[in-house]
Order: sequence, then C-alpha cells, then structure tokens
Amino acid sequence: MLVGWEWVALIDSDEIRTARRALGRRLAQLRRASGHTQHEFARLMQYGRSSVANTETGHQHPDRTFWSRCDTLLRSGGVLVAEYDRITELDRRLRRASAIQSTAVSGPMAPVASFSRGVPGADDHDVLWECEDSVDARRLALKSSTDDDARLAYVELEVRQAIADNERLTPAALMTRMRPLRRYVDRLMAGRQHPPQRARLYAVAAHLSGLLGALALDLGVFGLAHAYAAEAFDLAEAAQQPEVQAWTRATQSLIAFYTGDYHDALAYAQDGLRRSGTGEHRIRLTINGQARALARLGDRYGVDRAVDRAFTLLSDCPASSEVSASLALGPYCEARTAANAATAYLALGRTAGVTSHLATAIAAFDTAELAGPRALSRLDLATAHLHASDPDPEQAAMLAEEALVLTADQRFESVHQRTRQFLTTAQPFARHAALRHVADVLVDRTQVGATAQPALPSLS
Repeated sequence: MLVGWEWVALIDSDEIRTARRALGRRLAQLRRASGHTQHEFARLMQYGRSSVANTETGHQHPDRTFWSRCDTLLRSGGVLVAEYDRITELDRRLRRASAIQSTAVSGPMAPVASFSRGVPGADDHDVLWECEDSVDARRLALKSSTDDDARLAYVELEVRQAIADNERLTPAALMTRMRPLRRYVDRLMAGRQHPPQRARLYAVAAHLSGLLGALALDLGVFGLAHAYAAEAFDLAEAAQQPEVQAWTRATQSLIAFYTGDYHDALAYAQDGLRRSGTGEHRIRLTINGQARALARLGDRYGVDRAVDRAFTLLSDCPASSEVSASLALGPYCEARTAANAATAYLALGRTAGVTSHLATAIAAFDTAELAGPRALSRLDLATAHLHASDPDPEQAAMLAEEALVLTADQRFESVHQRTRQFLTTAQPFARHAALRHVADVLVDRTQVGATAQPALPSLS
C-alpha cells in the first residue's frame, strides 16, 4: 500500500515523464518541419543519431545546452529550452516536496497527517494535502509577474525609441545599441511568464528582429537581413497577433525589394495585407510593398491601383504633419506615401504627377531632418529631371550630389542603389562633368578593398 506522499510522488513522476515525451515529440515536429532527417540534424548538433532519436521518444534526457542548440538551429524562438526549464523546475519541486513529506511520516504506514491537522472531519487517509512550500512557490511565481511587466515595459520602450531613431542615427551605431538588447530578450524568452506577458515578449522580439533586419539591409549585409526578417515573422506568428505579423511581412517585403527579389517583395506585401485586414499597416504594405514591387515587375495597371488605394486609405487616417518612421508601428504618413508613389512611377519611366509628390515629400523630410529620406527623394527628383521632355542634366546632377552629401556620414544601401539607378538613367548625358563627379563620389563611397567600376563609362 502506498502512503500519501508516495502516491503524490508517483502522480508527479508520471507528469514529468509525459512532459518529457511531449518535449521530444515537439523536437521531432520542428526538425521535420525544417526539412532535416535525424542523421542530418544529429550532424549539425554534433550528437549521435541515436541520441537525437532517443530524445525524440523521451528515452533520453539531455541537458539544457542541447535544447538551447536545438532552438538555435531550428530557429524556434526558445520554446524548447523554455519547456526544458519548466520540466526541470517541476522535477526540482517534486523532489523537495517528497523529501519534506517523508520526514513528516512517523512510521512506514503513517498518513500525511501533518498537512490535514485542524481540518474538521478530514480523513487523513483519503485527503491528499499539498505541502506549504508548493503553495508558496506558486505565490512567488505570481508575484514575479510584476518584475516581468517592468522588464517588458523597458524592452518595448527601447524598441519603440530605436524605431524612431532609425534614419536619425547611423545604421552601425543603432545596430551596436540593439544587439545587447536582443541578447537580453533571449534571456527573457528562456524564462517563464504568464501567457499575456509571453505574447508581449514575442511581439517585442519580433519588432526587434525586424529592426535588426532593416539595419543589416542598410549596411549591405543581405543574408543577415533576410535571416533577421524571417525570425521576426516566426516570432510574430508565435505571438498570434495579426498586426505584428503584418508589420513583419512589410519589413520582409522591404528587404526583398532592395535585394532584387521583386516577386518575393510582392508576395510578402500581399500576405501582410491579408493578415492586417483593416489594421494600421495597410498603407505601408500597399505603397511601399505592392506598388514599388509591381513597378519593378512592369505592371502599370497594378501600380495605378495600388497608389490609388494607398491614398484612399491615407484619407481615412487622422491628419498629421508628423513624418512617420520608416518602420512605422502605426500608419504611414502622407510624405512617405507620396515618396513611395513617386519611386514606383519613376521605375515605370512615368513622370506625370511625380514632381508634385516629391515636393510634398522633400518639404516634410527636410523639416524632420531625416537624412536617408531627404537623399532618396532628391535622387528621385533628379531622375525625374532626366525623364522630362526637356531634360536638365545639370539640375539632376546637383540634386544627386546633394543626396550624397546628406548621407556622407551614414551608410544606406537604399541610397547607393538609388544613386546607381539614377546614373543608369543618366547614361545618355555621360559627358556632363557634374554627372561624372556624382559617379566618382559613389565609387569612393562604396569602394571596399578592390577598385570599384565607375557607374558611368570612361570618357578617355
């Protein structure tokens, strides 16, 4: 016959075994979803295949390092190591409770009387009482939520401020500031929070990874930019918040656009619109994602529809003179909508209405003192001067040079690409000295190690 504390231990041991088997099954699901066989995954993990197989069936219980490496390889957002920590804590509490209860037993058949004392009519043989330590542990876990709220509020504020500082600080400086915060978020994700806090944590981690992806793009590190953006979307999916998913899709679309993957850029934008529904990110997804990608794919009708829809959506937003952030957590502003519309139309070689769009954008960006947008809108206006019926290469060169001066202390991949596109349009005017100077400045700006090729042909 089992005494009370032995029966409790048996029940809890079964719970732990069940949890370990469930954790193993979760690993197997994530491994298969990533396309790895057990052999491949074991090689990447630097473990034997039998170790992976036994872990997936719950017959082997590796340490925390194993689960942390699994999360890294499978990009699972820390879910495996978090569950490992939960099981480890459960096991620790079980051992402690068993030890405390066993010391209260006066004989081999004695019941857990010390925990039912003072309860009128209680039958010590039938009632299984918890020890006080278990209750206290639960209370402490509830109280710790106050600290979690403080940590989450801190991270959310830091990320919002960093998104606001983007385009005001150099990408390298902002990346340096955000990397330690990303490591801090990783540590939080390895812990345990209540479900609402967990959702907040995943959402802010998604915004942080998306920001890091955009900064990597600005620095020209395209592979890392894609990796961060994909991680951001995975975190947004885990958070189960459609607006966060829409925001990460917009960021993926931005990165795909500047890496020349225009079909991907369009696909991400359209998926983001489906997820956003009537949310705040529709303008950005429509004008920055759809319109510009469609323009690069040569869809004139699609661009017209996207631009019209973006300005219709803009008219439904409260009027504001402020310029929204490039990675806005809310709606896009008029200046950014106009600037993106101009970029789309110029990609199609159309200048009708472009000048008025750019006048709106340049005035707002100059007031806000945002170097990147000021440069990009000037480069678009320079391109418009070359497309005009009476081209003005001198004015175009002056605007392009202004753009490069504005971003002399900052590296923006978007500005370098837009300058190269401008110089391609300027090929018929290659003999103009001012245009030659712009080409030389761009070579000096982007040259790393080997000598870069000039953007305009040599005149010698």
